[in-house]
Amino acid sequence: MPTDAQLLIGKVLQIKDKITAKRHCIPSDLKAEWRALDAQTACFESEALYRSAVKGQEMNKHIDYAGSVKELSQLVSKLKTLNNKVNVTQVHH
Repeated sequence: MPTDAQLLIGKVLQIKDKITAKRHCIPSDLKAEWRALDAQTACFESEALYRSAVKGQEMNKHIDYAGSVKELSQLVSKLKTLNNKVNVTQVHH
C-alpha cells in the first residue's frame, strides 16, 4: 500500500506532466512561477531512470526529497493552482 508521500509524489508528477505538455501556452506573467515550481520538483523527475538504466540490472528510483508530507501537499496545491491558471488562459485565446 502506498504511503501518503508516495501518493503525493504521484500527484506532483501527474500535474507537472500536464503543465509541461502545455508549457508553450503558459503566459509570460506565470513563467517565473512555473520555473520556480519546476525547480522545486526536479528531484521527482520521471525520466531519470531511463537515462541511468543498465540492461539486465534492477533499479530503484532514488528521490532526493527531504521535505515533509505537508510540504509535498503544498507543492501539489501550488501546481494545481498553476495548472488551473494555465487552463483558464488557454480557453481565452
